[in-house]
Amino acid sequence: MVKLRDTNADAPKPDKAEKLSSLDAARGVVLLLFVSSGFGLKQMLPDARWNWITNQWTHREWEGCTLWDLLYPAMLIFVGIAMPYSYANRQAQGQNWMRQCAHALKRAVLLVGVGLYLDSYRAGHLVFDLRGEMQQIGIAYLLAFLVLPLGKVVQGVTVAFLLVGQLAAFVIYAIPTGHDFWGKDHNVGIALDQWLRIAPHPGHLVTFNVLAATAIVLLGVLVAGLIRTGLTPGAKVAIITAGSFCGIFFGWVLSGGNGWIDLSWFALVPMISALMTWTFLLTTVGWTLLLFTYFYLVMDGLLLRGWALPVALVGRNALIVFVGVSLARDWAVKSARLVLPTSPPLVLTLQPLFMSLIVLAIFWILCFWLYRRRIFFKV
Repeated sequence: MVKLRDTNADAPKPDKAEKLSSLDAARGVVLLLFVSSGFGLKQMLPDARWNWITNQWTHREWEGCTLWDLLYPAMLIFVGIAMPYSYANRQAQGQNWMRQCAHALKRAVLLVGVGLYLDSYRAGHLVFDLRGEMQQIGIAYLLAFLVLPLGKVVQGVTVAFLLVGQLAAFVIYAIPTGHDFWGKDHNVGIALDQWLRIAPHPGHLVTFNVLAATAIVLLGVLVAGLIRTGLTPGAKVAIITAGSFCGIFFGWVLSGGNGWIDLSWFALVPMISALMTWTFLLTTVGWTLLLFTYFYLVMDGLLLRGWALPVALVGRNALIVFVGVSLARDWAVKSARLVLPTSPPLVLTLQPLFMSLIVLAIFWILCFWLYRRRIFFKV
């Protein structure tokens, strides 16, 4: 019988930083999926019978959830899981709350700044928009940090307050207007953006999503709090797994089945990624924690870590991967075309897959090169 070793039960020591190896690996998997852009499946499988598979690599037009929709919430929850470890390590170095708060503010400002730059780069002109992923992560990180030292009870109450507040805002705004609570063109998030003089987002995202983003980060903080307790790793895995399945089940049922089966009589809140409704939140957090729990069990429980290095080294440089793909993906695709033959027919048919794999290889080699030189880009 293999005995799991609890690597996080002991108090942090000044000379040895607390760290979860599994977090880097899980983050690396998500980033590699992001870089792959679907492995070219949509181009190779245009037939309608493959839609269920190929549509997993695009956002749902409105209601529902795909694999692609999971990637951003996954990064949010990974931010939350990392926060208590970073906080404890800085405490062990003698940093007081004010100094840590200043550091958190600096990180948030840098994340927002990077996000604004990426949005401006894509648009070709200066853009000030807080609805992008990096901007929302930066703001949610700072808000979650303010709650971090207050303990699990306050963190849990804050999550509940944010989710109930989000739901109430959508409902209260819609009742007097007569619009659907979750209308694509009429909802409280859009109304807030209009009040802020912000143009409609092409993907229907709203600044108001920062409430749900903060709730997801705090859920990650709560998961890390559980992992850092004195429970056995097996008990931690069981609790997180049970919670994950509950989140997936209730998110699926309370949204009316997400198109899989008609459960409209249960439908309370639709699953809408653009508005980050709480059924979407429950579902995405559930799936993300299942992925993380697997890596935690194997890497931090059984201490079998070497096999995951190829994905973990990508997770160690998450920022450079995200920025690199956002800025240089077109260059990587053009580079891939240079080495891809145009015949025979089989190679031509599989060209989208080969191109995706070459792009993946380019960014993986970059991460490997940085890892070998112990270069890690952080804010």
